[in-house]
Amino acid sequence: MVNDAAPGSRRRLSGRTGLSQGEQRVLSYLVLFAAAAAHFTSLADAAPHAPRLILLDDAFAKVDEPTHARLGRILVDLDLDFVLTSERLIGNWPDVPSLHIYECLRDPHVRGVATLHYTWNGRQRRLMSV
Repeated sequence: MVNDAAPGSRRRLSGRTGLSQGEQRVLSYLVLFAAAAAHFTSLADAAPHAPRLILLDDAFAKVDEPTHARLGRILVDLDLDFVLTSERLIGNWPDVPSLHIYECLRDPHVRGVATLHYTWNGRQRRLMSV
């Protein structure tokens, strides 16, 4: 395993290698993203305009915040479309060129859920008007 956050840092993985929960999840995400990209690429001739969609509920939980941006960049690099839900992700990742972000707000004393819609252009998050 190469840790690109610490250049030159390598660690051999084996059945005895202890990984943190975050490291385990990052490895799982990398395998998932690579498998999805390969699958969608294999279907490209039959359905060239089909979405290459990944849905992640409680995305990147137990993964450190700097790694969120790196995982977002990998999704972009693999040309995957994605929907992520999270209590804490904002999605303001400079390596992700554009996003639509919806924040759901709920007051327990009021029926329903309010949403705020933002766009991200790789540099700035902007609240969209209703």
